[in-house]
Amino acid sequence: MIEGKIIKFYREKAGLTQGQLVKGICSVTHLSKIERGITEYSEEITQLLANKLNIDPQVELSRYHNLSKKLEQWHDAIVMQNFRESKALKNELEQDELIQLQEFNVYYLLLSARYHLSNNQLAEAKRIIDFLQKGEAAYSPHDSNMLKHIRGIYYFQSGQFQECVDVLTSIDQLQYNRLEYYYHLAIAYHSINSPVRAYYYADKALRYFRKTLNILRIIDTEMVMLIQLNSNEPHDFNETFETYEKLLKMCDTCNAVERKAKLYHNLAFEYSRRKQYQKAVEFYTEALKLIDEHSPQYLTTLDRYIFSCHAGKLVSKEILKEQAQKGLKLAQAAKSNDWINFQLHLYLLNDEEENYYQCIETSALPYFKKMGYRILIDYFEKKLFQYLYEKGEVERALELANSLIQGKHNQYEQN
Repeated sequence: MIEGKIIKFYREKAGLTQGQLVKGICSVTHLSKIERGITEYSEEITQLLANKLNIDPQVELSRYHNLSKKLEQWHDAIVMQNFRESKALKNELEQDELIQLQEFNVYYLLLSARYHLSNNQLAEAKRIIDFLQKGEAAYSPHDSNMLKHIRGIYYFQSGQFQECVDVLTSIDQLQYNRLEYYYHLAIAYHSINSPVRAYYYADKALRYFRKTLNILRIIDTEMVMLIQLNSNEPHDFNETFETYEKLLKMCDTCNAVERKAKLYHNLAFEYSRRKQYQKAVEFYTEALKLIDEHSPQYLTTLDRYIFSCHAGKLVSKEILKEQAQKGLKLAQAAKSNDWINFQLHLYLLNDEEENYYQCIETSALPYFKKMGYRILIDYFEKKLFQYLYEKGEVERALELANSLIQGKHNQYEQN
């Protein structure tokens, strides 16, 4: 019974014992049952208790129900990636003291962690997640599964892709109807180079986003599905290109600039892997125009732009060196491990072959293995194997052989 919860909240806020509050109204036993919602009680008694607490029961009931709705609205805004509305709702909720009620507080903290993740504030999200895990045994099935979902998002954003898969596959769908987690499973499987599973879960996520009319997430999911179709062998390019054109138009309709940049990047990648470097550079250039230089996506796109320019011999080495130096400085300033990619470009452009392969062996591969970047591991292990073998360092080359034999066809090249 909601009135009992509200009375208990304000009694404790006022620092009153049950005996102090009920003096002249009812027994302590009766109040205890009211607060626990296990007895019937008269409107007269609740009004007397409310008067003593200086609250209006009807106003507080209305606040309670509005707060419940507002939490759901906040959740929807986060999933829809409506960042402005999400921030506004967060500010409103923080001003409502009823958010400290036990049944609201866990959900509020879950959403707070999710909010921080949506803003890439991993440290803040991790702090809340760690706190929530301590009390998980007492949570409802919904909240327990929601915590798993949030942990999965955290694992993905922190590069722990297998951990992401493990926790998300443990979610009980019967107890948790926010099927957005299928999308996070799809991108996690993509990140560990499992395209069939990635496509399977992306398809399930797409159905959910269509049902909930979430246009932005439809674009995200179709992007993931396109990548999986081309993961091992390039898919029919006319069909691929037409799908990209459709998604680009959807971005224009929704003013989704960030997603448009990602689509340009992905389309450029498809041209690059088909060795159509001129077209690749054109689309990478369009993507770079739309991305803030200080965002992680800018570094990723600049890296591939330099690669395609160099592979296609489209731009002078001097200009590419300047671009690689720029990327290196931006990555170092952002404390991003993308500095490795730009350092590799510089070694290659300066014809420093020994430094190039030493960087692959001592910096690039250890980092890619730590993060589980299977695609990059396969690509650079193959390059390092060829280099060592040609130099006559057969024993070191053979150390890589098992990994290469088990490796899959790589997305970075088309044989």
